[in-house]
Amino acid sequence: MTLMIVLGYFLVLIAIGMVAYRRVRNSTDEFFVAGRSLGTFVNSWAFIASLASGGSVMASVGSALALGFPFAAALVAGAPVGFVVASVLVARPLRNLGKYTVPDFFDARFNSPMMRVVVPVLIVIASSVYIVSQLKGSAIVAGHLLGWDYQTALWIAGIVFVLYVSIGGFLSVTWNDIFQGILLFSCMVGLGIAAFSAMGDFPAAWNATLEAYPALTGAADAHSIWSYVGAFLTWATAISVLPHVIMRVYSARNVRSARVSLNTAMLLFGVMMLIVAIVLVPAAATLLPNADITDPDALFLTLADRVFGPIGQGLLAAAVLAAIMSTTAGLLMACNSAIGHDLYHRLLRPQASQKEVIRVTQAATWVVGILCILLAINPPEFLIVLYTAAVALLASAFFAPMVLGIWWRRTTAAGAGAGMIGGAVLFGTAFAMGLPTSSEVLIALPASFLLTIVVSLVTSSGRDDDARDAWLATQETDKEATADAESTR
Repeated sequence: MTLMIVLGYFLVLIAIGMVAYRRVRNSTDEFFVAGRSLGTFVNSWAFIASLASGGSVMASVGSALALGFPFAAALVAGAPVGFVVASVLVARPLRNLGKYTVPDFFDARFNSPMMRVVVPVLIVIASSVYIVSQLKGSAIVAGHLLGWDYQTALWIAGIVFVLYVSIGGFLSVTWNDIFQGILLFSCMVGLGIAAFSAMGDFPAAWNATLEAYPALTGAADAHSIWSYVGAFLTWATAISVLPHVIMRVYSARNVRSARVSLNTAMLLFGVMMLIVAIVLVPAAATLLPNADITDPDALFLTLADRVFGPIGQGLLAAAVLAAIMSTTAGLLMACNSAIGHDLYHRLLRPQASQKEVIRVTQAATWVVGILCILLAINPPEFLIVLYTAAVALLASAFFAPMVLGIWWRRTTAAGAGAGMIGGAVLFGTAFAMGLPTSSEVLIALPASFLLTIVVSLVTSSGRDDDARDAWLATQETDKEATADAESTR
């Protein structure tokens, strides 16, 4: 039964991709941002499906028991704050810009040849690491519930992901995300109810959990306070610059819809993470007394086996795969758009037709996807730590230049470039030095702000003034158009 449900789900995804292909094959607007036609309901579920990845859903239960509840809580608590930060600081300016990608913003604001190369390259590197962690999650799910060996599950799931993204682009990703987001949220609520019922005496279960896992409260936790602060700060800032999230801002019907969608997704994600923290963690400790926390990423599935029957396990498998697929598909779109739109079309062949750009982007999807599958054959442990490091790199490089570029008129291309490269290099250096987990961003992000501000203060040119004035003019024009459209409604 479980196998039939999951295989049926895969077939539905591919069918949706083929239907979407009829709309996107000749239009970059449709392929990259679904024609900028997505309403609040659609984008709310799509945002939550994109963010609720294999790490935040599947790995969070085992990670809390293995790494300590304070560290796991710091990781997941930052994301809802990040939705609010993105809604306040970047949603309106980016949606008003009316482009496709994160590199589009930096090009429009700073007109820097260096950024046209550096930004897409950083996105491809960080997103690929993120994709590897998601592919590992998909293989764990398939192997646990369907009996497939790790490599077989990895290749089957990976090929399905790449296939429907390359065929239908962002439109097929969005259509799938609506279904995936609703399915995931429903199954998480259902699992929470089933686990709560199975525990019986809830206060006693919590007491037993705290006795069995002293690291859960931080009492025997090896992490420093800097790990907690760094994990929280990473997600509080990363939402504003994550490429697969920003593409959803661009795809919103208008500014108001983008903001409401972000805040709705924040509430939905918060509910799911509360279910994990309050119910699923003590349920795993109580109902699985011999739980193997040396393999924490599979503990969630073992708990599902304990409280669900075959149909429930099949639906949950589809839901977890939905979470992984949604995030992976969004990341593949971020990578393929960086290669096809930002590097190929903008730098190599500006005269390329929309159809040619789409073909190159589809090819890039397969190249990146296959490479990530190969890298995922021998992945590191702790999904949630791996992909948090990937997004911390993006936050360290992009958050300061983006926020200052939007809100501080004196930000120059040289300043933004210095903040971007300095943040990325410092993060990589700190990561290589083996600092406390997730603390690297506490060095790299402030340094990025400092570099952007100091270098901007000492550098200025007519080119910077021209780029800034063009950006501001675009914002004013698009604000007026948005206001007119919303008043008409």
